[in-house]
Amino acid sequence: MEYLEVQGGNPLRGEINISGSKNATFPILSAALLVKGRMHFSNVPKILDVLTFTKVLESLGVGVEEDTDGFTLDTSKDISSIKDSHPEEHNLRGTQTLLGALIGRTGEAKLSSLGGCNIGTRPIDLHLKGMQALGVDLKWEEGFLTAKVKDKLQGNLIYLDFPSVGATENIIIASTLAEGETIIQNGAREPEIRDLINFLNACGANIEMNGSGIIKIKGVNALKPADYSIISDRIEAATYLIMGIATRGDVKVRNCNPYYFEPVIMKLKEAGAEVDVYDKEVRGRFRDHIRGINVKTLPFPGFPTDVQPQMMAFLSRAEGTSVIIETIFENRFRVAEELTKMGANIKIEGNTAVITGVSSLNGANVNVPDLRGGAALLIAALSAEGTSRIYDPIHIDRGYENIIEKINKVGGIVERKAESRIL
Repeated sequence: MEYLEVQGGNPLRGEINISGSKNATFPILSAALLVKGRMHFSNVPKILDVLTFTKVLESLGVGVEEDTDGFTLDTSKDISSIKDSHPEEHNLRGTQTLLGALIGRTGEAKLSSLGGCNIGTRPIDLHLKGMQALGVDLKWEEGFLTAKVKDKLQGNLIYLDFPSVGATENIIIASTLAEGETIIQNGAREPEIRDLINFLNACGANIEMNGSGIIKIKGVNALKPADYSIISDRIEAATYLIMGIATRGDVKVRNCNPYYFEPVIMKLKEAGAEVDVYDKEVRGRFRDHIRGINVKTLPFPGFPTDVQPQMMAFLSRAEGTSVIIETIFENRFRVAEELTKMGANIKIEGNTAVITGVSSLNGANVNVPDLRGGAALLIAALSAEGTSRIYDPIHIDRGYENIIEKINKVGGIVERKAESRIL
């Protein structure tokens, strides 16, 4: 069994380059199915989830060529509308946007799952509502979601009860080649949504996003190939910024857009950290102490749920009491049990976590519950006294490119090891 051995107590100091966005890559590579031709995508993170997703694309008939900076996709050949289930795809959120992409490309789709971490329910009713509004028949058959365009994709006015990122992406992709105009009201506003729109517009789409949750898509007859560079990963940037401060260090995250994770920056300042913001860099430094604060997760531009576990680990050593309210996923507190093994004082009641800061954390053997929970355990282990073993690091591999190398480069001590267990 693999684990990460982490030596705690070493302040991280130095610069970390941020990779391309995991959550922007999936919808953009899915949207490429709407185009026929060869396209190169740069700044693509070489993480487990992305590598798995390219295998899914190959199974659908897409030609995939990997290079040092990304991938070239060849979508000129016939594309299959059926995606079979594979065990490694169970936690792959990226399969969600294949629904809209296959409907837009072939007029039908047959999907076995929509994937995602086990952090709570990911209701697909908004995805289905959007597809039906565009003229798609949907039903479940023997564990598969089957979708078929009744006559033709037709633009429509679609209101989302919640600004779901996945549903917004699916509707945008499916309606790009639909007849007429589609207007999404209360759509998601995340930077990854805008990046998807920028890519599609580069290919000849006609999509407007005004930042208020209203997205207008005027259908076009066809798209042309376009090379594209993925935006930086705001969650990775926030993770390393928190990590540097939590270890009482001084870390600068480079090649990022500070606006994309501004709520995290503001909360770190509120907690007493010194944070300097530049054009494409953010520097975070520990000063005298960290004090308890309150955090509430919200859709963008609010505090991102994908950074909540990392903030929980950070606040475990803050002075006083902190309160975190999770409004997006009900199982986002799974890492709390592992943090308590390291000495954290965390009480969970419903969607609220109350964290009473302790003076120090202790090294321990812990298990990664999910992707962002794994990042939280790394933060805790690096700031703890002694040695920790973090089991099931494959979850961390799903979302962070070269994370061990990046941490060790700025003074951390993390080593991947394996042990055999006798049954």
